[in-house]
Amino acid sequence: MWRKFLRVLGFLIGWGVILAYILYASHLAQEHRAEQRVNEIVVSMSDSTGTQMLATSEQIRKQLKRGGFTIVNEVADSVDAVKISKYIANNGFVSSADVYVTYSGKVHVDIKQHKPIMRLLSGGRNSYITSEGEVFRSPQGSAYYTSVVTGKYIPFWSANYEGNVAVYYTSLVEKEDIRLAKLGEQFAEIKRDNSACVARKAELRKSRKQGIFESDESHKQRKVGIDAEIVTCNDKLKTLKRRKTELEKERERIELRKKKLQKKCDDFTNLINFVAKVSEDSFWSAEIVQFIADTTSTGEISLRLVPRSGDFMVEFGTLANSDEKLSKLEVFYDEGLSRIGWNRYKTVDVRYNKQVVCTE
Repeated sequence: MWRKFLRVLGFLIGWGVILAYILYASHLAQEHRAEQRVNEIVVSMSDSTGTQMLATSEQIRKQLKRGGFTIVNEVADSVDAVKISKYIANNGFVSSADVYVTYSGKVHVDIKQHKPIMRLLSGGRNSYITSEGEVFRSPQGSAYYTSVVTGKYIPFWSANYEGNVAVYYTSLVEKEDIRLAKLGEQFAEIKRDNSACVARKAELRKSRKQGIFESDESHKQRKVGIDAEIVTCNDKLKTLKRRKTELEKERERIELRKKKLQKKCDDFTNLINFVAKVSEDSFWSAEIVQFIADTTSTGEISLRLVPRSGDFMVEFGTLANSDEKLSKLEVFYDEGLSRIGWNRYKTVDVRYNKQVVCTE
């Protein structure tokens, strides 16, 4: 009995000592943290290399300073890690940012950057774009090696937009849908007014008949007033008809804008997919150094490719049948240029079905 009691007592005393130590250590840590000041900002970009760097650690530190974050020499407990993290994440190139303060007084800023599939230098843009459609302006001093798209092509999003292009597309469609909904309300109002006007005309026509005890003079005067009101109804019906025609034209314009917007979005998605396909191919990723994108008369994207080998331009055309065009070009490389010479032609055209047309 006593042995059991002593074992339980010893167990409780042991855990009491451990708990007391934990509380004491926590108290010391709190005192240390209350006195500890930040002595360094450590910025790390886990997926950044010499040729795949969108920003430097020093640029991030300067940005924090410009943002009003006086971190160094501040009490560690006063550092708002969440606020700093959100501020850093506002950079378009940042995929995620984790900020924390260590016991030794160092503020760590761990940044994960987006991985661009191409850099767009057209239509007044200087932006990087990922395979997921994330677009962000090129950070000053960035050194990220990726495919470059130039030319006169103008994408469908605004020049200062940063974010996902699918989200931007959806926002534009939603605006057009709101316009369509408002048109629907106006159509319903016109329909109500038209029905009311037609019903009123029917009543007026019935009331034109002379009453049994109504004098001719009184009936004549009353008819003048009724006929005038019928004319007013007719004028209103014409106005409603014109207004309905205008709304139908506006609805057609909105539907046409939506179709064009859908086409532009699809074309851009095809461009991303094509550039990604080239980038993932060991041969073409090394051979194609630049994509020149223009817009055809029908609104489609048309490409010219700038190869690393030779002194010629590849007329690639639209992105339709892109696999077939690349295959033709590869065969021409292997069986044509390797024997004829790399500097004989100025243009190599793969736009035509089952043939490659070259001009000197």
